[in-house]
Amino acid sequence: MLPKVMLLNKLVESGVIAVIRRIPEDQIELVAESLVEGGVTALEVTVDSPGAFTVISKLSKKMRGRALVGAGTVLDGESARLAIQSGAEFIFSPSLHQEVVRTALRYGKIAVPGVMTPTEMITAIEWGADLVKIFPAAGLGVQYIKDIKAPFPHIPVIPTGGINLENVASFVQAGVAAVGIGGNLVDYQAIEESDFERITQTAKQYVTSIQEARQIMKKSEPTIQVTIK
Repeated sequence: MLPKVMLLNKLVESGVIAVIRRIPEDQIELVAESLVEGGVTALEVTVDSPGAFTVISKLSKKMRGRALVGAGTVLDGESARLAIQSGAEFIFSPSLHQEVVRTALRYGKIAVPGVMTPTEMITAIEWGADLVKIFPAAGLGVQYIKDIKAPFPHIPVIPTGGINLENVASFVQAGVAAVGIGGNLVDYQAIEESDFERITQTAKQYVTSIQEARQIMKKSEPTIQVTIK
């Protein structure tokens, strides 16, 4: 098992957490391969998908060393425990549940509960969450991320919901740790047409856009000079 800090670094490395939801089980490995080929380093399998725990088990073994595999849409401690036993390295929720956070931390996994308000953010961190998922991101908008990061610059956030190629750079420049992307990346039409190369190319576009936005942020960071007398 990787140390927690290595798991966290891998989770946000590419800047993309790909949300895999309700995809036919016989196509999930092809989708996962396409995403990783495009540079994605974190794959979230939602537990409301058929055979989710079996899928997590298969992907966690297949992607070992290449990408982290975790569980999403986790609403209770038992689902979190089953996901972790299946090989999940991180647990995402769309909402805030203390037992889910506790279960993830108990087993040394990454806990990312869903929050919206400042109070929920602080509560999540007080419970031990590693990061928080801002959901729904598109409805709240980039300005909300900027506003919320002003008093809470120490809380790493992952906006999810409605992130696309047009707005992803703006979210990154607002100071997020990474973004969660579902249907805008995991293209259902491409899957139906078995056009997995399209998914790879889309993934590359997202990763490139995020890395470029991160570079812009680094260049804009103020430098502090210390003079020693």
